Amino acid sequence: MIKQTGRKFLPALVLLLVLVFMVTSCAPNTPAETTPGETEDDTFVFVDSLGREVTLPKELTKIAPSGTLAGILLFTAMPDRLAGIAQNFSDTQMKLIDPKYNELPVLGKFYGKGPDYNLETVLAAGTEVIVDLGEAKDSTVTDMDELTAQIGIPTVFIEALFDNMPKTYRDLGVLIGDSTRTEQLAAYCEETLALSEKAKLSDKRVSVYWAMGDLGLNTNARGSFHSELLDYVPLINVAEVDAADRGGGSEVSMEQIIQWDPDYILIDTLQLKEEMLKDPAWKALPAIKEGRYLVVPQVPYGFLADPPSVNRYIGLRWLGTTFYPEIYTGDIKEEVKAFFELFYGVKTGDATIDEILAGTYK
Repeated sequence: MIKQTGRKFLPALVLLLVLVFMVTSCAPNTPAETTPGETEDDTFVFVDSLGREVTLPKELTKIAPSGTLAGILLFTAMPDRLAGIAQNFSDTQMKLIDPKYNELPVLGKFYGKGPDYNLETVLAAGTEVIVDLGEAKDSTVTDMDELTAQIGIPTVFIEALFDNMPKTYRDLGVLIGDSTRTEQLAAYCEETLALSEKAKLSDKRVSVYWAMGDLGLNTNARGSFHSELLDYVPLINVAEVDAADRGGGSEVSMEQIIQWDPDYILIDTLQLKEEMLKDPAWKALPAIKEGRYLVVPQVPYGFLADPPSVNRYIGLRWLGTTFYPEIYTGDIKEEVKAFFELFYGVKTGDATIDEILAGTYK
């Protein structure tokens, strides 16, 4: 019966299609009126930092980070739009962050150690776009295009360097079509950079050595991507050595450190500080002997470069209040509280802040 009905109306249907074709083909060929970057449907064209034009849904609700750095920045800008996280939050981080975010799918990392990016999980999470943030590599265009070709999900790259973080957040606002939150984060970054520019006008300079690794004999070299924050404080990084081509920093000798004779030592962790204070060689160094050292806060991420993400902005203010208190005039405890609430939605008390700044928060 259904087949017969279909055959009965087939000639009429064909005639209707012919008439529609004749009308549309004779209509004036004028372009649709759309605003720049938009299309006529529910998509828009996003131009990423590599100049790639990527067509995306206007309402993005499932955004996947490419790795740890992207995950941190996306979490601060749009936590409830994440399709997944690069890695689980640690127990220490979870004392501050809403537990619901640790229930998101773990996607892994597209770059870095591993890599372990799980494409099946990315697909299963309903991902609408994969976002890579950070410093562009020579292969980034090819990598992004090949990833899209492989799994059919659009990819975008947004540059995220220390000095262009305001633009990074504004680009993220354009990506999701909502700048309400991202503009606040961008403004904070701009205010912090303005303090840095003011401090750079000062004649005062303090030299520092950044102790890392098991013995303190690893460091981030002067001019390296991971040490750039020191230039913004500004501080003089005494480690004028070749930058390491992978994580962990450059290896140096105790003899070099003694020769450099830094004014201050930045110590990466509380555990490392305890080891250094047992070592006669370190104890003989004037900066250690006279108590001129600081343990770098690490919660929820490193304040200086672990990883080199937006936490470096509170790291800049932390170092600034120590070395340029006449310019970075805020109370550092209140500064950290404000940063945590603005960027992570976390309200903290004085006791928690004291522990974080002392490196004892666990």
